[in-house]
Amino acid sequence: MGWDYALVHLYYNIPPALLLTACYHPLCTKIDIYKIVFLTLIAVVSTTPWDSYLIRRRIWTYPEDAIVGPTLFHIPAEEIFFFVIQTYNTSLLYLFASKPTFHPIYLRGGAKLLHDARRLRIWRWIGNASLAATILAGAALVYKNERGLYLGLIIIWSGPFIFMLWTLSYQLLINLPLSNTLLPIVAPTLYLWIVDTLALRRGTWVIESGTKLGWHLWEGLDIEEAFFFLVTNTLIVFGLVAFDNALAVLAAFPSLFSTVPRLPSPILLVKALLVDPERYDDSRIIGLQQALARLRKKSRSFYLASGCFQGRLRIDLVLLYSFCRVADDLVDNAPLATEARHWISKLSEYLNVCYSNQTEKTKRLDTFVAENFPSEVHSALILLPTAYLSPQPLYDLVKGFETDLDFNSDRPFPIRNEETLQLYGARVAGTVAELCLELAFHHAQERTTEQQRRDIVRAGGCMGVALQYINIARDIAVDARMRRLYVPTSWLRSVDLKPEDVLEHPASPRIEGLRQRLLDSAMRVYEDAKGAIDMLPEDSRGPMRVAVESYVEIGRVLRETGYKIKAGRATVPKARRLKRFDQGPSLLLLPGLFKETFNDLGTSLEAEGVELLKCEPNYNIWFDDGESFELSTDVARMKLEVEKLEGKDGFERYLGFLQEAHRHYEISVARVLKKNFTSLLSMASPAFVRHLFALHPFESIYSRASKYFWTERLRRVFTFGSMYMGMSPFDAPGTYSLLQYTELAEGIWYPRGGFHRVVNALVRVGVSLGVDYCMSTPVSSVQLDATGRHATGVTLENGETMSADVVVINADLVYACNNLLPASSHGRSLQKRPASCSSISFYWAMDRKIPELTTHNIFLAEHYRESFDDIFKQQRIPREPSFYLNVPSRVDPSAAPEGKDSLVVLVPVGHLLDKHQGIGRKGLKVTEKQDWEAMVAKARRTVFSTVEARTGARDLEGSLVKEIVNTPRSWKYVFNLDKGAILGLSHSFFNVLSFRPKTKHPSIDGLHFVGASTHPGTGVPIVLAGAKLTSEQVLESFGISRPWITAPGSRERVKEIDQIRNLPLLSNIHIAALVLVVLVAMFLYRPAA
Repeated sequence: MGWDYALVHLYYNIPPALLLTACYHPLCTKIDIYKIVFLTLIAVVSTTPWDSYLIRRRIWTYPEDAIVGPTLFHIPAEEIFFFVIQTYNTSLLYLFASKPTFHPIYLRGGAKLLHDARRLRIWRWIGNASLAATILAGAALVYKNERGLYLGLIIIWSGPFIFMLWTLSYQLLINLPLSNTLLPIVAPTLYLWIVDTLALRRGTWVIESGTKLGWHLWEGLDIEEAFFFLVTNTLIVFGLVAFDNALAVLAAFPSLFSTVPRLPSPILLVKALLVDPERYDDSRIIGLQQALARLRKKSRSFYLASGCFQGRLRIDLVLLYSFCRVADDLVDNAPLATEARHWISKLSEYLNVCYSNQTEKTKRLDTFVAENFPSEVHSALILLPTAYLSPQPLYDLVKGFETDLDFNSDRPFPIRNEETLQLYGARVAGTVAELCLELAFHHAQERTTEQQRRDIVRAGGCMGVALQYINIARDIAVDARMRRLYVPTSWLRSVDLKPEDVLEHPASPRIEGLRQRLLDSAMRVYEDAKGAIDMLPEDSRGPMRVAVESYVEIGRVLRETGYKIKAGRATVPKARRLKRFDQGPSLLLLPGLFKETFNDLGTSLEAEGVELLKCEPNYNIWFDDGESFELSTDVARMKLEVEKLEGKDGFERYLGFLQEAHRHYEISVARVLKKNFTSLLSMASPAFVRHLFALHPFESIYSRASKYFWTERLRRVFTFGSMYMGMSPFDAPGTYSLLQYTELAEGIWYPRGGFHRVVNALVRVGVSLGVDYCMSTPVSSVQLDATGRHATGVTLENGETMSADVVVINADLVYACNNLLPASSHGRSLQKRPASCSSISFYWAMDRKIPELTTHNIFLAEHYRESFDDIFKQQRIPREPSFYLNVPSRVDPSAAPEGKDSLVVLVPVGHLLDKHQGIGRKGLKVTEKQDWEAMVAKARRTVFSTVEARTGARDLEGSLVKEIVNTPRSWKYVFNLDKGAILGLSHSFFNVLSFRPKTKHPSIDGLHFVGASTHPGTGVPIVLAGAKLTSEQVLESFGISRPWITAPGSRERVKEIDQIRNLPLLSNIHIAALVLVVLVAMFLYRPAA
């Protein structure tokens, strides 16, 4: 008796099962349990005879002291348990991946989808032929009864099952997204390969050497074992896909299966799989595809919620939404009121046909729809399940559209009071809620009384009104642009407003009060009606709650201060549970440049309500050996920290480093940040050349630091900051020690309320100066005149144009020149320039405080130089990454809920590679494909394990409740940063000063730039300085003087005691001594007479 095999389960198989169970439990349904139990029984029954044969033939064996003892047909109980636990874990992974998938849309018939069906049949026969050949090869190995016998037995056992499943469910196996099929096969297979390797090395089980090929996938893992786990996981996933294929056929085609029980019998499932695809209703499949596309495009909240519904209920809800969307669009998109009324009339006629005699309906509906409606909406009208929907809610819905038309009539504001608002809400939303509930009851297995149904449907109608109120409250500004107003005019009069006031100024404070009144009404109705959700049938109760709560959450957000509204989209932010995250800067450096900006604009940070909080210490720097170092503006503290490592002389050298960095800082501010380098001649000015070598631009920051710090630890402490410029400290010019200087001399700051407080303050100043901000207004291109040499404005994505005397682009420079302007050699040359690094950034909400962390934390890799080489030469995540971890809630409690922390983690990685950057390009040694999914997973694991190992923090991953991730791909495709380079173009010597792209386009007049990739460079304070240079350049082009220049004589008079007086080079004593020396020299060396 032994426990080795049982411990394998205890350590490696049961923990993943528990984790997957806990994660999937909220989503689990009875049909999911049915799938798992069904597949598990088949797995045990089909595997037992085969495995028993292997053991009896001693093809694989186990030591007697490795198992507990009980066996079934010579198979240890632990092995039987493995069949169960493997099927369970793989099934849960599959269910996770396929939960949102709408399987019926992946079916293909033989009529309208004939081309797809033929293509699939070809792949079916290719698969069948390949599998048959593989089975024959396995049979040959078994026949030889030599080395390879075990592999042959695996093939002839599993091959027929895979062949059968492929034949029955090839359509879904081919059409489903790979995330549904490949992921649940590959992930558990890799995991079991590792577990099996460990078990084989321990001798927990043994493969007879005479029956195996002797090949290894890697050391310790026989190819037969690797193949076994691959095919068994494939069998499980193929079985689940076949199950879903059968359910999709049963749900999608009522004409083939009139009724379907909640848990279909195995016989019914097999019947569904054996239905000839030629009998599939292609028109219905196409209609379902179009309906789901409308849902996905128009309502993110309901699209996500729909994934929680099952079978025919989900199909009918999707079809109902599709009809409502189509009807609404027909009326709303009509260019004239007469045409809109025409569509309302046609929709009423359509309902008359639907609810006419069923025999007449069958004959007339298709013809009526084809003759009266556009082809793109035919399926939405034909597939609406009116057979079990009450007509009155649908007629009321159409009447609700008439209210929208009143806005264009002689009675332009029809919502006169709360009663008319409630009637409108009941017609356009309450009716839809009632229809949804009717569908839920129709498909429910359990029975309810008629009175219960009426009560629940009535409550559902009220819930629909509440959701419509939230919708109106959100879209006041959107409706105002369409000259519509759904706020009761009686409410307007109570606050001395007219409808025209709302249409012209929909964001005024008084209107905000009306928005909150609407939301209060919505929440009251919601609270009264939400109890009815608990009375719904079991199958629809949870999903309906998800659908309702996802929309009510919008209302909750709108009731909070600082909410954001995006036209036509849900306003619940992704980080709803995160309180707040800055996805840009997490610290404020060079505060003097910020103060200068606000002063130039005639105000101050303080006057605009921006409070800067000092972070002390600056950083905690954590090393791999468990040591840490505190960087601080406190000189006494720094003296102790430095002398602890480098003795008394170390602090003197530290002061020498600060002196050099101070020169770099002062020269750079005066000669670089405040000067515009418009040509190469700008660098030739004597004033600049005189200071050039004092900036040490031809030495790296690491080599300069090495002159002052003699331990590797301190060299790393004072050079990691080059990451702020997106460069390696071994390549970054020594000039950039100015970053360490400003942190140590001026401190690190954080705006209370987050960095957006600074942005919002600038916006308010702009508004007060007459600036008009057009938010959520994407630009598609810059307009040029006929010659292509002068910018005349911009074209918006919606086709509108905006003329302008000058265009200033603050988007990423490389993106702008290659996407907003015509193709040019200038744009292509920018793409070929070296770029800065990218990052994998995590934004984590924790359910508790993490006291071991301070505000700013740096975790440095043991192999410091190699980690930077991985980033800048291999363009990947380092094998051992350094990273920055910020806890904004440590300095500003408003950044996280009370008793909790928010964490921001930035892991520097290489940027994306494109056609201009690849293997063989000078200076870029790329040897591996960029697998960002793997890199993100590695980064997450590394951060958790590193922080816990070095700080003593525990169970960080278990405390994580919400995560947002930005990767190089999201930096590129969401934020339009070329190559995903977060800091723009590189800041090497030949990419700065006159070599850096200019603030004005080289060949297009009236087109200027500001941002990280243009002069002077990256970082918020540096870009602010660049914005001032660009502004001065624009004003100069129009002959306008700069308004922020102080007039002569207007400076405040300095008191005499505060006046700076330079001492004379030589004092009187020095002069007397010099004269005496000269006289003595003349006397001693006078010529002889």
